[in-house]
Amino acid sequence: MTTNTQHGPEPEPAAAPPDPDAEPAVPGGWSALVYGRTLQVDQWWRALPAGVDRQGPVADAVRAAVAGGNRLEAGPRFLLHRDARGVLVGAACELGRISRTMVHDRFGRPLYGFVGWYRAAAPDAADPRIPELAELTAHLADWAGPVYTEWIAPTWEAVGREEAEPRTTRPVPAPWHGAAAPSPTAAVWLPAHSTGTHLLPESDAAALWSAAAGARDRCLLATGWRRRSDAEAHRFTHLTSTDCRAYELLRPPPPPPRPAPPRPVPVVGPGPAGGPTGSDGATGGIGGTGGTGGTEGPGDPEPSLAETFRAGRRALRRMTRGLFGSEESGTAEPPSSPGPPKPPGAGGRRYGDDPVTGRRYYGDLDEASAGPAQPPVRPAQPDGARPASTGPASTVPRPTGPTGPAAPGRRAEATPFRRTRAVDPQQADLSGMFGEFDEPGPPPPAAPPAAPPAGTPPAAPSDPQRARSEAPGPGPTDDSATGEPS
Repeated sequence: MTTNTQHGPEPEPAAAPPDPDAEPAVPGGWSALVYGRTLQVDQWWRALPAGVDRQGPVADAVRAAVAGGNRLEAGPRFLLHRDARGVLVGAACELGRISRTMVHDRFGRPLYGFVGWYRAAAPDAADPRIPELAELTAHLADWAGPVYTEWIAPTWEAVGREEAEPRTTRPVPAPWHGAAAPSPTAAVWLPAHSTGTHLLPESDAAALWSAAAGARDRCLLATGWRRRSDAEAHRFTHLTSTDCRAYELLRPPPPPPRPAPPRPVPVVGPGPAGGPTGSDGATGGIGGTGGTGGTEGPGDPEPSLAETFRAGRRALRRMTRGLFGSEESGTAEPPSSPGPPKPPGAGGRRYGDDPVTGRRYYGDLDEASAGPAQPPVRPAQPDGARPASTGPASTVPRPTGPTGPAAPGRRAEATPFRRTRAVDPQQADLSGMFGEFDEPGPPPPAAPPAAPPAGTPPAAPSDPQRARSEAPGPGPTDDSATGEPS
């Protein structure tokens, strides 16, 4: 079954001239309607009754029953359409069911189509007899086959769209002759619902068809659906489907939401941050009307994301130029506080050696950038006084003590001492737990005995017993109250 078909409305060309060899019109007759494509041209209308166009309700009913050939290989679908203009009876099927020729395209794929009969309404004519569903099922190939062959043959070999235009048909006697067949058990007629579609099981198709043929009401009935999802239910008034088990009223799908109107893109001018005032009184800027800034009024359109990004980028560039413009241009800005201006390049920091203490420090370049480091001028000090240190000396007190003689050629060094970490007053009571905070330093080394002066006789060895005998005894004591000896 072919699928490369055109199911939308086709352009309406000028009406084809009547065929002089065609049969004369029969009052109250039925006109043939054939829907199917040719061998090489993808154009589907082959025969149309007079007064029926390809954009009208009759053509829409045919396309709705065909449904793009979906699942027509499983069996035909029968259509009964009635409105104030006329009645249409026919079937959509694979064309191989009703004919042996002209049923494949040039690629060998089977074709599908629709063959039906249309009768225009006449005010003084009697109601036409509509065949029952059982008659159409039994005589589909006998009635539809000759009609298809007659109206497909003239355009089957067409090679252009102009040659494949449909032919206009005239009313002729219906193929169903004689009295009507006995109708099945009459079903209760369900008038067309204004906001829904009547869906019934396929077993009720014959009774529903008979009720629709005798009711003379507006209807668009299609039977033989294998699945309800194959049909666009909102285009019909009555449906029968194999997968339906009980009656249902199918509501039409909700209408799609209306698309939002396009948002107008605001025109942002290339003016400065403090641009001219716009028509709404807002100062030009981001979102304003006069420049790239300002306050957006209640009726102004919301700026797009791209415009907002570009405006923010321009504002950032202006701010960057205001902050770093002096450094980029090489000009010095006026100082923010009174005082002499700094020399060019001042204000940095570097490592250096303190000229007094010789320690390494990290400080400003304000003094060093002006020229080479010069030793500071020391104020005059009294004899024997040491100048106060100006470097970052340690604030930890150094223990003092006697120092021994320095070795020849070496400077006397201070007694080594141990640094201790400062203890928070709130943690002073934890010194017993962390003894490292208050550990006493090592005792200083004992000073060596001084050498006696030259010419002094050496001292005699001391006698302990003699020392005890020569020691003075206890003398008189003084009364602590009177101060006299007791």
